Amino acid sequence: MQCLAKAASWLCEKDAAVQDAAAPQLTGATLLDRQLKLLNLTNLSAEDFSRKEGVVADQKWLELAISSQRKVEPSLWMLYREWVDDVIDGQVEHVDAWHHFVVARAFGLNPSLTKGVKPGEAADLLALLAEDRKLGDSTANESLESWLEESREAFDFRFRKAHHRCFDGLSFAEEGDWQGSFSFVQIADPQLGMLHGDRSWEEERAMLSLAVQHINKLKPRFLLVSGDMSNAWPVGPQADAKAAAKQVNAVKEVLREVDSSIPIVLVAGNHDIGQVPSPNELDLYSSRWGDDYFSFWVGGVYFMVINSQFYMDSSKTPNQRKDQDTWIEAQFEALKKRKPKHAVVLSHVPPFIEEPDEPQGWANWETEPRARIVKLAKDAGVRLWLCGHYHGNADACLDDLEVVTCASVGSNINWIEEPGVVATSTRPNFEKCVGEPPFFADAQHSGLRIVRFDDEGSRHDWFLLADMPPTLDDAFRQDGNFNGSPRRRRRRTSDVVKQRLGLPGPEESSPPRSL
Repeated sequence: MQCLAKAASWLCEKDAAVQDAAAPQLTGATLLDRQLKLLNLTNLSAEDFSRKEGVVADQKWLELAISSQRKVEPSLWMLYREWVDDVIDGQVEHVDAWHHFVVARAFGLNPSLTKGVKPGEAADLLALLAEDRKLGDSTANESLESWLEESREAFDFRFRKAHHRCFDGLSFAEEGDWQGSFSFVQIADPQLGMLHGDRSWEEERAMLSLAVQHINKLKPRFLLVSGDMSNAWPVGPQADAKAAAKQVNAVKEVLREVDSSIPIVLVAGNHDIGQVPSPNELDLYSSRWGDDYFSFWVGGVYFMVINSQFYMDSSKTPNQRKDQDTWIEAQFEALKKRKPKHAVVLSHVPPFIEEPDEPQGWANWETEPRARIVKLAKDAGVRLWLCGHYHGNADACLDDLEVVTCASVGSNINWIEEPGVVATSTRPNFEKCVGEPPFFADAQHSGLRIVRFDDEGSRHDWFLLADMPPTLDDAFRQDGNFNGSPRRRRRRTSDVVKQRLGLPGPEESSPPRSL
């Protein structure tokens, strides 16, 4: 009786397959009346379906199952719904994202194409796939549960491919040889929640979603996310663990729509691991996003990802900082022998934002590790260093090493002073350096960076989400100005900006280590 009551609540959902089902009259026979429809998938083209990992059926199977009006086995339908309630519900912001994901995985579709699938329809589909032994060779029940567990791992594994200081599928053995020119996309600081102080994050999510749409059209070799996926602090006096978890889930839901052929490389930001990270926060980050530092290869180009927060304040993680230092030295030594076509360092906070010997502020590194690691990078042949953190664009050079700070794909700050003035202050004077309004989170200010490697070196440019090139090749044929700099406007004093950056007020004695 309890099972029927639960099924009644499910069947009362706005489900196209059972819109007229009435919970009070529910019996076991009601479930037997379910038929696979999924009408929103019938108009997809053959090109939308693929043979990727996890794919268990093709378009022909789906069309036949729908046209023959296959009846759904009620016990398998119930098994799927109960499993989702027990395992998935409460772990994601929107459970529908899971239903969309499993349908997409079953057929090799992009999740954006399965958004119209309803929970009951996903259960219909999985029940029939299990019945047809598409999910495994065991019994239908066992195969369904096993495939769901595999899918749960795949649901998040895309964001945890960085492990053991490497990145799955992007090793030297797989990608160490130069294969000619290619491009990738960098986005920085999605930071859902920044604009409204964690009360909501609709605008940042919308900008990230728009960026993903552009990325899927551009088809870059990979996507780089340069840190601060969420805004709410995971720990500390301003921590809001609940909001942080919701923001993380929301970011993942959007990034799952990135075409599965495009690897997603994630860099740890201070909002992801805390201003003064501890071992517990590093473990939390790893469980969500994978390793905090690692290396990988793409098309003969070497990339090193660094946890820059160790060089802002490592007072709680001295051993972890030492481990990273040792790893960095070993990586650069090995790099000298391999002599890659190009080499790049990736970090959230830039080592410097204007001058190599500038004083430390809220948006650059401590001076000692900065000088040491920058020298190691230069000696190993690194010519490009990509960063985020500043919520504005900046470019600096030391001889032939270029340090590029990328503006945000979410909320950008309306800076009206030069980066070298703002970033090197421990507590910026917002009366002088921020205009009105203090933030922008719209397609005329948010954007992404396209980076291209060829035989001669690298090129890159920043593009507004409202002014995106149609192809990667077009990115460097445009004559327009794509610097993305926010318009300068009337100044104002903004305590709001200070709060968003996480900077203490004048009355607080602890040294600031911002955004």
